[in-house]
Amino acid sequence: MKPGELHTARIRRWVSAGALLLILWLLGARPPDAFPLRPMEGTPSLALPALTPSPSPAPLRPTPGSPYELAIVDFRLRPDGPLYAGDRLSFEVEVRNVGRAPLTGGQVELQRGGPGGEEILAEALLPELAPGASHRVVWTWAWHAPEPGTFSIVAVAWGDGVGMGAEARWTQRVTLRPREALPEPERRACWAQARSRCCTHVYLTGTAAEADLARLMAWADEMEAAVRIRLGLSTSPPIYVVWIPRLLGHGGFAFGDSLILTYPVADRLPVDLPTILRHEMVHRMTCSLIGRENCLWHLPALITEGLAVFIAGGHYRPEPLTQRAAALLRMGGWIPLEELVEDFYAHPHEIGYLEAGAFVEELVREGGWPRFLTFLRSLERRPGESDRTVLDRALRDVYHQGIHGIESRWREALEQLPPDPEQAADLQFLWAFFEALRAYQRKYDPSAYFLRAWLPDWRQAAREGIVADFMRAPDSPEGRQAWQDLQAARAQAARGDEAAALAALQALCRALDCSHIAQPAR
Repeated sequence: MKPGELHTARIRRWVSAGALLLILWLLGARPPDAFPLRPMEGTPSLALPALTPSPSPAPLRPTPGSPYELAIVDFRLRPDGPLYAGDRLSFEVEVRNVGRAPLTGGQVELQRGGPGGEEILAEALLPELAPGASHRVVWTWAWHAPEPGTFSIVAVAWGDGVGMGAEARWTQRVTLRPREALPEPERRACWAQARSRCCTHVYLTGTAAEADLARLMAWADEMEAAVRIRLGLSTSPPIYVVWIPRLLGHGGFAFGDSLILTYPVADRLPVDLPTILRHEMVHRMTCSLIGRENCLWHLPALITEGLAVFIAGGHYRPEPLTQRAAALLRMGGWIPLEELVEDFYAHPHEIGYLEAGAFVEELVREGGWPRFLTFLRSLERRPGESDRTVLDRALRDVYHQGIHGIESRWREALEQLPPDPEQAADLQFLWAFFEALRAYQRKYDPSAYFLRAWLPDWRQAAREGIVADFMRAPDSPEGRQAWQDLQAARAQAARGDEAAALAALQALCRALDCSHIAQPAR
């Protein structure tokens, strides 16, 4: 359909529909209920959306001074980096009510314009939006990109108010390079699997993971056995270890039965891969430990992450948790547990995970492992309860003291430990490094930022031969320079010059507008 014909066809359909409704009203008949569109938010679909025009007319535009106003505040297109003909593209749109009145619903639609005419790629309903509220819609692998060329992708959102509505648009130009220009490693990569004693390993051919697969499998078997024995389990649930070259977050994620791990990672981050493996395997086994399915979504993150750090023997690498917690306390970076337990992931990892791991270590030291297991199993969330309430009640039931009392006694013990300058210096470096890394990701590689990491279903990707989302990364001169500065600081610390590395990272953090900057120990 040519540009302009789509608009004309819509008008004809609206006029026909209006005439039909008028006839039905005159005959006393009740028109059939409209079939609601099903939102496609978050979950990948095996079938591509139908490329047909939307039958829904747009509401009236708001008049000047109208309390109804809608905005598209974010539009993301994936995979990252250059795009090529034949790619499967995903889209993410965030719609916000920026008006003064609530919107009762609406719709968001994704359109393509350019050579060959217009088509509707995808659509979804909008929920009710209070003033200031946002809604994010994700369409995973919604468009199989055609021949090379430049296209316009237009996101259109309509919001319904009382008697009138609001509309917002976002236009994104997309250039598709010829498929022949695809880098050779990606062109040759395909999904493969191998089985070790503990796990099914999923990887991309032609990558470092394939070259080092024997070592990775041996590491996984060793780490799984160590974690299982430490937890007191005779067997572990099925584990899929998915090795990808793309650096996402801090290098490791656990989702259901799958561990998503970046390899290689130690040449980019100051981390120890076996420690990360142990950490993610603890997450996989925690629900088996307490005999409760899908438990990670119902337990306070302070405890689940603290347990993983404690069993792994450190966060990014082996470390004495109690001594480092004492160093953190002296640095003035301590976050009270009553604050940390709420919105755990909003706090710097290097503080939150350290405090959580050291706290679990303190509970185990105080009452032993069996008592800690009783505590872990007593963490029950009732409807509407906060993480703080769940944690405080379980502590009182098992340890006979609430959060504030246990933390006060624990901090007094930490203050009695002698200073450890080595731990303090290393903690300062790691804190500054990962704050700079996260700031770099937010600015230059947002799909890698841990809170919004782009991790589509690897099983569907393997079935359909999709590899780009797990290999490509954005590239810009400014981003390359920031990454080089980050790696230079890592190399300085590896040579033992942590003071120079810390100074370089603090300068980089100021340029990248980090959320937190590690300060020298007092």
